[in-house]
Amino acid sequence: MARKMLIDGEAESVPGVEQGTHFDFDLFIIGTGSGGVRAARFLSNYGAKVGICELPFNAISSETIGGVGGTCVIRGCVPKKILVYGASFGGELEDARNYGWELSEKVDFNWKKLLQKKTDEINRLNGIYKRLLSNAGVKLFEGEAKIVGLNEVEGDINETSGKNQTKEVFLDSGNEAS
Repeated sequence: MARKMLIDGEAESVPGVEQGTHFDFDLFIIGTGSGGVRAARFLSNYGAKVGICELPFNAISSETIGGVGGTCVIRGCVPKKILVYGASFGGELEDARNYGWELSEKVDFNWKKLLQKKTDEINRLNGIYKRLLSNAGVKLFEGEAKIVGLNEVEGDINETSGKNQTKEVFLDSGNEAS
């Protein structure tokens, strides 16, 4: 359907839905990992009306909080790389003494400072993803959404409850669909 919409400028009729049905969205995406964000931006830039939903942001995820960017950005690849990179300097600084560096003070490690740096970077990336979606004209909902029927999603979204009619649904559930 997406390809047809991109080529012809409109989607063909939706199977199982009567002609003339009003749709709030051409595509509604549940989840904002790399795949969901890319699909939302791509299709929106080609004229599709796109909605996307993710759990509210928090740098530490749980069953009820998440954030735009998905597992890799919020709690996987990026945080791990920051922690590994930050922790790698200790040995190098000590080894530098063997190569002429005179470090006048003992080198100390501040775990809280490294954790704050990780959190700051996650916040920055979450903001970038939100701006990318907004700039592409994608409607971002923060909350929990679920498919409740053919072409229908609902959830507690942005402090309101409601249903949205959509031609297509894309599940970007990452590592765990619930």
